[in-house]
Amino acid sequence: MSAIWWLVVVVAFGVGCVAWRLMQYPGGWAYGFHEQYRADREALDAARDAVRRLKGTARQEAQHAQTSVTQAEKAYRSRISRVEAELQQLRTPRRGDRVAQLGQITLHEHALLVGDDEVPLAGLHVRFDLARSTHVSYVYLTQPDGRERMECFAGDEFPEDTVRQFSVRLQNAAVTANQLQALRDGDIHKLKAELREAREATEPMDTARELLEETRARHGSDPQLPKAQAALDDARDVWQELTGRRPL
Repeated sequence: MSAIWWLVVVVAFGVGCVAWRLMQYPGGWAYGFHEQYRADREALDAARDAVRRLKGTARQEAQHAQTSVTQAEKAYRSRISRVEAELQQLRTPRRGDRVAQLGQITLHEHALLVGDDEVPLAGLHVRFDLARSTHVSYVYLTQPDGRERMECFAGDEFPEDTVRQFSVRLQNAAVTANQLQALRDGDIHKLKAELREAREATEPMDTARELLEETRARHGSDPQLPKAQAALDDARDVWQELTGRRPL
């Protein structure tokens, strides 16, 4: 069975080769295979090869120029995306890990949660107060925009010293957040400048696009291809006069 299969493959390949040759040199068996018409076939082949070579060179150079454009555009977009991502990360820092909690107030590395509400640490002012008559401690949180929140801590559940220490910890965390925010602001300023520079850095793209247009224009106005195409048409005319069939 294997031998029969290989025989079928060989026969099919041979039939395909014969069919292809007869399509290349139409007119009959003799024109496609006999030695008598070798010079005619070679003349037709030479004309075809000249056109194919010129078209191939033009296509290859255009593809190379297009690749340069694509790479320059990709590099341009990639740089802008990277800077924008860094800016977004600096503008919206994550909360970080949970550090401490007292009642409804949860202190994270970079943020404060009061219940389900997130309060930025940077710019926050913390004040402790005590109502001695009722043994209730108060922690006041004043946000940068002036809004104030108050949390109450009953003395039987939250001793005064615990609340005082927690409020001090919050205030120290806010000071650290202010320092980090100042550093972030400096980094944001630098990244904004880098983003402007990245958006204005279009020269590599512009140069690559100009080269692509020049390449297309040069091959579009190159007289060699029209001459080669005219020579191929002449060779086809000669073959048609010889065989009565016009080759592709």
